[in-house]
Order: sequence, then C-alpha cells, then structure tokens
Amino acid sequence: MVGESWWLKLGDVLPILRQKCQEYWDIGSHLTVDEIMISFDGRSIQKITIPAKPIPVGLKLQGLGDKGYIYSWEATRPKLAEFQQNISKFSVLIPEITPPVYTSLTATQSMVARLIESLPKERQFHLYLDNLFIYWRLCQYLKLQNIALTGTYRKGACGYPPRLLALKGVPTSLNWGAL
Repeated sequence: MVGESWWLKLGDVLPILRQKCQEYWDIGSHLTVDEIMISFDGRSIQKITIPAKPIPVGLKLQGLGDKGYIYSWEATRPKLAEFQQNISKFSVLIPEITPPVYTSLTATQSMVARLIESLPKERQFHLYLDNLFIYWRLCQYLKLQNIALTGTYRKGACGYPPRLLALKGVPTSLNWGAL
C-alpha cells in the first residue's frame, strides 16, 4: 500500500523482536528515552531529515534504553493519519481528582507513557529525559507510576513553573532540596 508505514509492513516481526529484547535483558533502574535515527536513503514518506543529528536522514524511532541497550521502542511519524485518528494514543489516566480523568499529552510525550508500560511493575525506575519530552502532565503521570524523573526543561515552555523562571536569573546556586 502506498504510504503505508514501514513498521506496519513488519507487523508480525517487530512485536516478537521487541519481546525478545525485553526477555533477554536484565533491565537496570536508571533509564532514558530518546530519539533513534536509522539511516535510510531510499524513498519513503516516513523518511525524516534532521540536519543537526549525527544521522541526519532516516527513519525515526523513540527508544527506552538502559546502558546503551534498547529495551523497547516505538516508530514515529506523528503526522500520519493513523496517529491522528486514535486519540487514545495521546491520553493517560491522571487519578488525582475524583472521578479520575484522562488528560491529553502530545504525541511525543504519550510515547514515553506507552514505552514505560513495558517495564516490570515490581521495580522502581529513574527516567532521564531531554526537553523534547518534558511536560508537567507527563511528569505528574510518571510520579503516579512511581517513576523518578530527571530532565531538562525549555525556558518559557507551556507549563513552565513561574517560580523556576524567576530562579533562572539568580546568580547563586541553590541548596539541594530547596525547591
């Protein structure tokens, strides 16, 4: 089918490969989620160009990694119709109020929520994210999943706490735990 996602063409193989990657790795507690580019010069509507990356042209994945090992991954190209039609891919449960409600995340942030679903439930984890993923709703969701989070945050991004914005201009360091 023209325009069909490359990962859908591998529909029977990828779930088995992902399962084996998880089965044969004793996952640690300090994990990261980041972009993965697979070099690809062929013709495909899924091909992405990001000039500043070490692999500037290729197919893009988001991966959950541990010490350089890719424990789980998800293919990305959020502008495809299959992502636009399924709003459940962008929703996570936030049970902080009664009754519990679903809140929407961006496509990239909801991918983090889906990737952590593959983690063993009886363990504790610390996730490291860059500013592409950090958003207060995702932070809240990870907290409810008992997953610690360390990450960078873009100054002025939606939901950026005004208190932190004020601290950006302070020339001295803060004591640990001051926030």
